[in-house]
Amino acid sequence: MHFQITAHRRAALGSILLAVTLLACLVRPAGASASAAGLFSWKAAAVNKTDGQLFSTMEQAGLNTLYQNFSSKTSRQAHMAAFLESAMERGITVYQLTGDPSWALDAEGARLCEAVEEAAAYNRRVERKFLSLREEDGKAWDAVPRLAGIVFDVEPYLLDAWDEDPGKVMDSFVSGMKRAYALAKENSLEVVLCIPWFYDTQGLTKGLRRLVRDCCDSVLVMNYYRGAEISHIAAEAELAAAHGKGLITAYELQKADGQQVLEANTYYSEGLDAVRENFTALQAAYQGISMALHDYRALDEVLADE
Repeated sequence: MHFQITAHRRAALGSILLAVTLLACLVRPAGASASAAGLFSWKAAAVNKTDGQLFSTMEQAGLNTLYQNFSSKTSRQAHMAAFLESAMERGITVYQLTGDPSWALDAEGARLCEAVEEAAAYNRRVERKFLSLREEDGKAWDAVPRLAGIVFDVEPYLLDAWDEDPGKVMDSFVSGMKRAYALAKENSLEVVLCIPWFYDTQGLTKGLRRLVRDCCDSVLVMNYYRGAEISHIAAEAELAAAHGKGLITAYELQKADGQQVLEANTYYSEGLDAVRENFTALQAAYQGISMALHDYRALDEVLADE
């Protein structure tokens, strides 16, 4: 059927589209902001270092959000407090980074919930230590350092059970994540959920939708396929927009080893300029998208070569 649009109707439609566009520009998804630029840091020992090299590297690369792995065995309360205070002073937002493929097999989400409780406990201890130190030195403060949330990097598709029945594993993962997400909300913690770009290509769109809708504030897509980032993240972008969730695209910087990391997956040889160029294209395609780099060690190597 063909409709003829009059000049009057065309003008009216134009006004409506303009209003919708302006509204979209004013509304941000809950979770990551468009200006957020993150970095994965898996070495828990980085928390104990006082030279500030991690934060200096982030500033050099224009990053303001840190996904940091912590260890209660190696990170003392005083170190945690000093680390988070230093991050706060530099304007860097910190999330706890954690996860293991096996956590997806527990539909009750016991280990996922333990991780949330651990992050909440970190915040309580850091607050106590920070306030205690401020009382001793008499310094004023505007804010208390804390973890903004938790980044779950679980990757259930690495399990043997995934090869046997991915749908069953996905159902279990979603169930556990829903419980962990609810607990995180009770403790005022954001949840960023790492996912691969290929769930929708493997017949798991329903599970993907449930993960985005019910299990996180922001979805971080490990969009590791150089040159195909825009098309590979389309389904995730649509779901994030539909459910008001933040959308983050991650870039791999690790050197290709021919096994876990292929040349097509990484920007190690292309460098940060190529990452920035690609992200500019993604921003043009998807409003409000943020980015992250994987990981700190690899970023150091890339920066050393530039």
